[in-house]
Amino acid sequence: MGQYLTGSFFAITDIGKVRSNNEDFADKRINAFGNVLLLVCDGMGGANKGDYASSYIGKYLCKGFVSMEDEFKSEKQFEKWLYKNINEANKHIYEKSVSSEEFKGMGTTLSVAIIMKNKLITAQVGDSRIYRLVDKKLEQLSVDQTYVEHLKNQKEISLSDIASHPDRHKLTNAIGVRKVALVDLKSFDYNNETLFLCSDGLYNNVSQSDIASVLKSKDSVERKGKQLIAFGNTNGGSDNMAIVIWEK
Repeated sequence: MGQYLTGSFFAITDIGKVRSNNEDFADKRINAFGNVLLLVCDGMGGANKGDYASSYIGKYLCKGFVSMEDEFKSEKQFEKWLYKNINEANKHIYEKSVSSEEFKGMGTTLSVAIIMKNKLITAQVGDSRIYRLVDKKLEQLSVDQTYVEHLKNQKEISLSDIASHPDRHKLTNAIGVRKVALVDLKSFDYNNETLFLCSDGLYNNVSQSDIASVLKSKDSVERKGKQLIAFGNTNGGSDNMAIVIWEK
């Protein structure tokens, strides 16, 4: 493994203070070629198995990542791998949801970040988020795929209107809702920044300034993750929370 892998990572989920079950999923992996995978999923469907959807695609991607037999040389190869594997998992979730009353309506968000030396490849479906810490400030790399984000882009509402909008939780995209997943794939230069992925249960209960303050502290990544979960629960714990942190 290359020297760029001398970092630390931590993943955690929490049920919060309101929900009766935990549908969030978070995980992290390093493969044999020294690539890093971070992912967060937020299942939807409640009793209709949102937890199944989130854990299925999360485990599917992690298993495929660590069992890779060939080393990728470019970010384009990883983008193709992500699209292919996300859609293979999406197909399973979609077919299960339309063929079984028990699983009807299930789905999940998905946010993935892969580090390949000096490149960062991201995949986004839904409204979980991918951030990096730049100059001690959070920079959001993912774009929320929500109805209110669409309204904001159309200049029908302002950024300040989103937090109180009645449709703020309405997704425009998710895994399992259509036969072929619509995946937002991006690549960035990577310069050893701290990376932070989380579900909406975390960022709706903890401000970006508080997240940044915790991430730039000298604590271990595990302590940082647990502290952010504690903040989320102190501030209401209105939803499940999922977190992944990677830092050099």
